[in-house]
Amino acid sequence: MSLLVWDKRPREEAHLFNPAFCATALHEFVKEYQKAKGAAAPYALLFCVLAIAVHGKTRRALPGSTLTSLYSWRERNPEVLVGFAERARSLRPVVQEALRFAIDRSAMAFADDGGVTLGAKPLVVAKKFEDALTEDARECIAAARLLGRWLAKAGTASTIMAAWGIKP
Repeated sequence: MSLLVWDKRPREEAHLFNPAFCATALHEFVKEYQKAKGAAAPYALLFCVLAIAVHGKTRRALPGSTLTSLYSWRERNPEVLVGFAERARSLRPVVQEALRFAIDRSAMAFADDGGVTLGAKPLVVAKKFEDALTEDARECIAAARLLGRWLAKAGTASTIMAAWGIKP
């Protein structure tokens, strides 16, 4: 999928895949990953975040806490793999656009190891901002945060991606 020029995108697509919103979700993932792991988030994992957090069925299937093992959860929820690889692949341009948006604003940056960290001017996702979002959008942001904490505990990027049925 390649992205259309902004004003040529279907309205629903433009709203859902707005670079600022997607950058916020990725930022919150990176922030929580860094807090939990003490290291940059692997670049490859960013391509999983939106495919999980924005997809309603997958997002609603996520565990309530990070105490649940990714691997045992995935075994109990095999339906989350249906269409995941294609969804992750089709969202690649959206993730790249959101990452460029965040990097251009110094909200995120690349680490020396190629991972992604918070930038010199990390976002502050204020309660007022979140309260103005739809319930669905708030759930996407909350899922991205959970994924940051959860995937930080789940192993290497390649084993995490293997659990989702994809390769880096």
